[in-house]
Amino acid sequence: MAANNTYIGSPDDRRTTAIVAYITFIGWLVSYFFLFPKDRSTLSAYHLRQSLLIHICSFLLKIAYSFTLGPGWVAFSVIVALAVILFFTWLKSFINAMNAKEVPAPLIGRAAEWLFAGLK
Repeated sequence: MAANNTYIGSPDDRRTTAIVAYITFIGWLVSYFFLFPKDRSTLSAYHLRQSLLIHICSFLLKIAYSFTLGPGWVAFSVIVALAVILFFTWLKSFINAMNAKEVPAPLIGRAAEWLFAGLK
């Protein structure tokens, strides 16, 4: 099947690896180990780097949240605010992956490029 005739979700579509990488950390692992070796495009590598940092930040927020379950609404409020910001960062990046755009994720995009530069 030619690249122009593929549909989103097809392993032949270069956007598939980028999109699946944003759907949970398990999706990132599937993208990296099963889809990325077949589709080593710059779009796939770019979104793998972006989504990996988003998943790491999400994991760190979950750990921080587990420590704020006691009294202390200020810490809890900060964690929730950061989680909302991270959600919108994830959403914007996911939409960029669907549209096959290589636009840095808000707030963390440049850091992802620097931290995971070896992922090509």
